[in-house]
Amino acid sequence: MNVSIIKKMTLALFVCVILSGCTEQYVFQNQDFEDAMIVEATLTNELKHHEINISRTRLLNDTIKIAESGANVTVVDSDSNEFHFDEKDGKYISSNEFKIEPNKNYQLKITTKSGKSYISSPETLTTPNTIDLEAKVAEKDGIQGVQINVKSFDPANTSKYYRYEYDETYKVQTVYNTTERVELVPYQNTFKMIIVPAEPNTHICYSTKHSTGIIQTNTKDLTEDRVNFPVRFIDKSNYIIAYRYSILVSQYTQNQSAYDYYNTSKKMIDSGELLSPNQPGYIIGNIKSTSDSSEKVVGFFEVASVSKKRIFFNFNDIFPSDDPTLFFRKCEPEEIQFSVIPMDNYKVLTTHVYIGGGPGMSPTSYWMVEKECGDCTSFSSNVIPSFWEN
Repeated sequence: MNVSIIKKMTLALFVCVILSGCTEQYVFQNQDFEDAMIVEATLTNELKHHEINISRTRLLNDTIKIAESGANVTVVDSDSNEFHFDEKDGKYISSNEFKIEPNKNYQLKITTKSGKSYISSPETLTTPNTIDLEAKVAEKDGIQGVQINVKSFDPANTSKYYRYEYDETYKVQTVYNTTERVELVPYQNTFKMIIVPAEPNTHICYSTKHSTGIIQTNTKDLTEDRVNFPVRFIDKSNYIIAYRYSILVSQYTQNQSAYDYYNTSKKMIDSGELLSPNQPGYIIGNIKSTSDSSEKVVGFFEVASVSKKRIFFNFNDIFPSDDPTLFFRKCEPEEIQFSVIPMDNYKVLTTHVYIGGGPGMSPTSYWMVEKECGDCTSFSSNVIPSFWEN
């Protein structure tokens, strides 16, 4: 939910972008840059150490996050309980585990190192819901793949607004299972090639990626508060489902103000971050300065119930008649003749792995493949996730 303001816009342009949804591209300039505080805060009904991110706006082309350090950050509920947050690694983490309780109001309070104070509007926990996930064959834009839908139902018809995040984890298996490697060692004022055991466990790995952007839906125009939302589509040829795949989906039930804030942000600029710190405009959130009513604060203090669900599936669970190896990366072995390569070009040892040859075939000829084809630790992790199910 990182957010920022990079410049002032004229009222006419602001109205055009926000209200009429105009689609013509506008090239924004970094003129009239306005420094503002950015607040990322979503507190839920999970018992955990909650996290709040506070930073500053940056210029359009800047990529380095500017953290707001040294702030005093607390959350106060309507029973006068205070939850303190400690600064750690550029974030603010609650000192103790806690969870948002129903039928209470919560407010975020921030005092910066310079003495400026900010407060959010009181926020109340939204309706808790349970969710289910479904993975099925589907077609999108003429491409066949697997569609993952999230389903939920609120019989009281009180939820209506939803935001989603997901973590997907998939098994990686290299085409070649390498057990040996080539090593260059000193020998009689020069170097020679030797074959030594390879690092263990480089054939199977696991990669995890977090969703990007703002993913939302609502049921406000439906007769029932029933969700059947396509949260993720994966092309059948995408390598991430070639072996075993898992997705953990989080559904945040939002109030209308939070939903509108995120939805407007998405319309303004669709970026890889939840709420872009480089967005070309300002959206009024629920956090304000207590000393300067004209000061702009970017972000939204959200209190939301969250429901999570994880599923696993193999490629053949979804496509039982297809061969996933058809979608594998083609790994062509290369015969490397080290005797004809200048010594300063032996960098091939950092980009390729050994699969055969050398002693017994030719002392200077080795069969090798690119690292990604024989060593998954070059781009993934060989540590099995604690939640993994085979």
